[in-house]
Amino acid sequence: MYRNSYIEINLDNIKYNIEVLSKAGKKIIGVVKANGYGIIDYVEVETLKEAGVDFFAVSSLDEAIRLRKHSFDDEILILGYVPIESLDIVKVNRFSIVTISKDYLEKANLDGIKVHIKIDTGMNRIGIEPDEAAEVLDLLINKNAKVEGIMSHLSSADDDLEYTNKQYTLFKECVEKLNYDFKYIHIAATDGAMILKDDICNCRRIGIGMLGYSSHKNNLKPSVSLFSEVIMCKKLQEGETVSYGRHYTSDGHGYILTIPIGYADGFYRANTGKQVYVEGEYGTIVGSVCMDQLMILTDNPHLPGAMVELFGDHISIEQRAKELGTITYELITGLNERLSRKYIKNNKVLNNIDSRF
Repeated sequence: MYRNSYIEINLDNIKYNIEVLSKAGKKIIGVVKANGYGIIDYVEVETLKEAGVDFFAVSSLDEAIRLRKHSFDDEILILGYVPIESLDIVKVNRFSIVTISKDYLEKANLDGIKVHIKIDTGMNRIGIEPDEAAEVLDLLINKNAKVEGIMSHLSSADDDLEYTNKQYTLFKECVEKLNYDFKYIHIAATDGAMILKDDICNCRRIGIGMLGYSSHKNNLKPSVSLFSEVIMCKKLQEGETVSYGRHYTSDGHGYILTIPIGYADGFYRANTGKQVYVEGEYGTIVGSVCMDQLMILTDNPHLPGAMVELFGDHISIEQRAKELGTITYELITGLNERLSRKYIKNNKVLNNIDSRF
């Protein structure tokens, strides 16, 4: 590490979470899109496989290709749009795609392409209408596609059980009417898996749940923490100001700690005024968060090298997201490649990775 600001990922907890989520007897499709929410990349995939995940999902063709380039030979489902002119790459690499729309399928050469029929049950993003399902299935068969799955996506599984059940019922009716031997049937992502009473699906798409997070009460173990280290500690005189805009004026109390992390790392300026944890005490971020650094006010002095927790055991990422008026997903995926990744396995540091090098 060259800046001493890093994300810590507990692989033991990730493995535990997968085991918990698979206890319902449903196969886990490990969603590792956006480089696994910026956390689970090809480096950690072996941990997922050890826990029983052998089918993975990404958002786009480039993400799927990246995994293949790292000797990743498992099944990969591309959840988003794939340009029709790139379907030859899909076929060569044995990727699976979803049905974006009926129009897309009519224009595409699907010979030998593995396909999951995506039913739009109310997300209104991509996918075919339920009343198109039988016609689309026939179209896929006639085009010699390999129809291996059927799926949908829940729009409000975090806070609307009634609408979630409505979507599920529509999906179940569609699957039963088709009466086709699908290898994979799936609708629930992490939040849906927590609340849905599901007797039609044989697998779940789990992404952020592998990391230990859900909107619902759960017994998962959080696996992601964000740390930095003090690089300077100083005492201000009353009346002195801190950072751009001079938004904080010292009353002469406490100490100012500077740490090397900022909004260019994905730690947003809106965190100004929020708490962090430093060696047994909580401090407050004061002044404006800078691009590469920020300042913290604490009651006690802390020497350079002192660890600062931005979220983790003492300040949960859920709390941080609530404070900022956003969701856990956005905070995790916002952490970028400027931050090193430290992986913990069997309670030991497995490796430190800086993707820029």
